[in-house]
This record gives sequence, C-alpha cells and structure tokens, in this order.
Amino acid sequence: MKRTMTLLIALLMGLQPAVLCGQTASGEPTEARVYLRDGTVVQGFLLERAADLIIVRVGTDVFTFEPEQVQNIVTLESLGGEARTETRLEFPYISFLGGTAAFGLLSWLQFDRAGDQRDEADLTEQAGLRERAEELRDKAHTAEVLGWSAAVLAAGTLGVALIPRRTEIRVFPALSLAHDAPVVQLTCRF
Repeated sequence: MKRTMTLLIALLMGLQPAVLCGQTASGEPTEARVYLRDGTVVQGFLLERAADLIIVRVGTDVFTFEPEQVQNIVTLESLGGEARTETRLEFPYISFLGGTAAFGLLSWLQFDRAGDQRDEADLTEQAGLRERAEELRDKAHTAEVLGWSAAVLAAGTLGVALIPRRTEIRVFPALSLAHDAPVVQLTCRF
C-alpha cells in the first residue's frame, strides 16, 4: 500500500507540469459582423469564408450565407482603432482545483488512518503487546508523513489554480440607430 501511494503521488507530481503546458489557448474563430444586402446585421464568429460560402456561428446557432447575400463583412482587425479594448482577468489553470480536492481528500484519509492506528497502538500496548504497538505507531507516523505531503501538494495545486492572467480583448463598438450608423433590422417570420 505504501509503495502504491508513493508511486501514485510521484506520478501525479510528474504529470502536473505536462498538464500545465498542455493548457494553451486554442485558436478561436474570428469575431465578425456580417452585413447582409437586406439590411440585417449578424454578429458572431466567422467560422469559414470561402468563395462560395460564408459560415457564421451566433451562440449555438450556425448560419450559412452565399456571397451574393452578403454586402460586407467587418472583423475586429478591419476596424483598427474603432474597436474597444477591454482587459479581463482569467484563471487559465483553474482545472488544478481538481488536484487540490484530490490531494486534500488523500491528506484527510491519511490523517484519519494515522489517528486510528495511534488509538489501536494505545489499546494494544495496554494489552501488553509492546512490539505490535510500536509497529502500529510506525505505520501511524508514515500515514502522518503521507498526510502532510498530500496537504503540501494540495496547497501547491491551489496556488497554481489561482494564478491569474490578464488578457486584453478587442470588442466591437455597440450598434446604434444614429444617423450614418449601421441599422439593426429585426424581422419576425411566421
């Protein structure tokens, strides 16, 4: 049991840097506004822009347009200085909280086992079996060391999970109904 627990802890400690490096930001689709010829404005993520098809995702819905339907496509890169920049605070390694919970549980189990073995050692010593009592105290000491090791690992994974990262994102300016501004058209179809 001791070897298994040591191997498990060593394995988890070895995997954590790999998980940390594996959590890189993936390439997101480009945010865009698609202005249709009928005056409708569709704002979402531009998934594909080919010669014969334009695919836009709005929330969970995916819309496809033919190039003849589209008057203009505006992306954040094409806006230049008109796009607002917002700073957001993210916690990219929040998944390490799972390690915090796991190591916290392991620590609690080891301390619980150590307490049980110390109680059993006291009862065994009262029965006159000193050698068995010493063995139980040694096992209790080992369980306490494993408990403290798991507690330190839990604190470490908590520290990694709470590493913040500030990111700046660009956001489209709000649509308005002012003169010379893009018009938002609502349609209701039965």
